[in-house]
Amino acid sequence: MLKPRTLILLAAAVVVLGGISFLQRARHDDTTNRSATAVVVDGEFSAEDLGRITLGRGDTPEAVVLESADDGWTVTSVYGVQANLQRVEDLLRNLSNLRGEFRSDKADVLADYGLDAAGAVVVRGYDKAGTRVLALDVGRSPERFPGNFIRNPDDTRVYVSRASVLNTLGVYGEPELPGARHFLELQAVTVDRLAVNAIALRDSSGDRTLAKVLSLTPPAEDAPEGTEPTVDRTTWEWKLDDGTALAKTKADAVLGAAVSIRAVDVGDPTAAVADFGLDTPARSATLELEDGTVMGLEFGHSREALDDAPAGIWMKVRGRSGIWLVTDYTVNNIFKPTGDLLPE
Repeated sequence: MLKPRTLILLAAAVVVLGGISFLQRARHDDTTNRSATAVVVDGEFSAEDLGRITLGRGDTPEAVVLESADDGWTVTSVYGVQANLQRVEDLLRNLSNLRGEFRSDKADVLADYGLDAAGAVVVRGYDKAGTRVLALDVGRSPERFPGNFIRNPDDTRVYVSRASVLNTLGVYGEPELPGARHFLELQAVTVDRLAVNAIALRDSSGDRTLAKVLSLTPPAEDAPEGTEPTVDRTTWEWKLDDGTALAKTKADAVLGAAVSIRAVDVGDPTAAVADFGLDTPARSATLELEDGTVMGLEFGHSREALDDAPAGIWMKVRGRSGIWLVTDYTVNNIFKPTGDLLPE
């Protein structure tokens, strides 16, 4: 027969084991009942709602600053030049009600996800009154998965997004300090090619003008006597100002290069134009338009590539403040030697 003291010890052991079992079961239930996905960024956001967005990483939390203005969004961290509204909208659309799958809630492993203070790419959004309404930290990508580890900066819980948040910030691959160039509006020139009558070129080889010879549509047979032919602006040939005929496809290529110019970077519009070689531009292309106006494109110094800054040639549109860096390829396609434009 068991002694009373032994029975008491056995009863106590049963109680302890029962308590441990209960705690383990409760912890298991808590874990298994945790939602697999959760909203990490709560709310719908658009460019019309916000007044300011900042992007950064580590010691530079505001490497890129985007601000709403009366005429659109600007990149205030880059001379206050115009921002690409579509990319601002894309970013906010992807962040709206952003969900993620749960991965961890341990603060001591945040660095493993690239979500510690030094490693996370930080996104903050503010309304027009300056109140923070959007906050997200973005880490690295899991192996063989397109999304990123993400968390609310006020919470240690880590989630993984289904799609890459970093890509919408212009960051591809491992987390790094975002660059402003992704958000710059780099479309420097957009002109309707049908509205151009002529292109006057000036460079080291001299001056020359490529002029359209527009087709004429004769009047209908039943038109009143004296009716003039109508100009067909959709059909043309090209001639030089001395009457020399040019190959249409080759001259059209010059036109195409001149009427749609996308830059690769911008310069400080408050700096002296001489800094860019634009006080006495070495080359110019003047578009003469149907309505009698002209658009002058002026080209200055070259810039060599340095670190992540691309190479190119400085350009401005006469009478406007913007300073653009365009590729050598673009400039060479505009300033073709006359011999290269003649029929074969």
